[in-house]
Amino acid sequence: MKRVIALGAAGLATIVAIGVAVGAAGAAGGTPVLPDVIEEVPSHLQIQNTQQRQWLRFTTTHINIGAGNLQIRGGGQISPCDIDGIHYEQCTVATQEILDASGNVVDTQPAGVALFHPEHNHWHQSAVAEFKITASPTPTAPPVNGIEGEKITFCFVDVEFAGFGDKVVGADKKGKPRTYFECNGDFQGLASGWADSYHQSTPLQELDVTGLPSGVYYLTHLADPDDHWRESNETNNFTWVKFELSRTGANPEVTVLDHSPCVPSVICGFGGNP
Repeated sequence: MKRVIALGAAGLATIVAIGVAVGAAGAAGGTPVLPDVIEEVPSHLQIQNTQQRQWLRFTTTHINIGAGNLQIRGGGQISPCDIDGIHYEQCTVATQEILDASGNVVDTQPAGVALFHPEHNHWHQSAVAEFKITASPTPTAPPVNGIEGEKITFCFVDVEFAGFGDKVVGADKKGKPRTYFECNGDFQGLASGWADSYHQSTPLQELDVTGLPSGVYYLTHLADPDDHWRESNETNNFTWVKFELSRTGANPEVTVLDHSPCVPSVICGFGGNP
């Protein structure tokens, strides 16, 4: 999977300017309070037949169990860009704003590109997740049978309160208000304790499995594959589902066999049952 991001001259100038700003941002006061974005086990697996192609569709949910918000701001300048071989007319450099406990910005770092996604009709962040179908449940496992892994862009919005780790407590929600409401190019994010779900019917929640033989495989889901975000825990961004693909009938079928350990428990079945 290619990971090339190319912008026009204005976009490149913005990258340089942001790089200088990031280097100086650490001088701001306050103690950083970092997010921790984890992924729910992919759910609602099913095969869809479309125009003589077969697609494995699935639901995914991003959950921020960290003490701080994941806050991303656009760069202000817009130009065309090409990301993973796809051309977008409107792109801007994205920056993660790192907050303290009072909500003040105390540091920043480059966070890839924000782009206007025509299929969803709103702004996305680049390289939010990477999906693959593999023969083993590891982040480095290559895709099987020539199926390309897909690095996916997403918009971040607070959709549902998820709580923290292994508990969902009403008192927690009162202290962690919903913060991010729109898929804007200049400002979006995922507040502490909140989740954003993408249903399997949403465009791009799919991998092409046309010609994939019957067998047992893993659907793997890696968040932030390009390390755009600074998090309190960088080791818990990976989940997987083990499934059997059967082609005994007129249409292929998927049966879920196993999934990632439910640690923390919120990754299993929060937005849907695997």
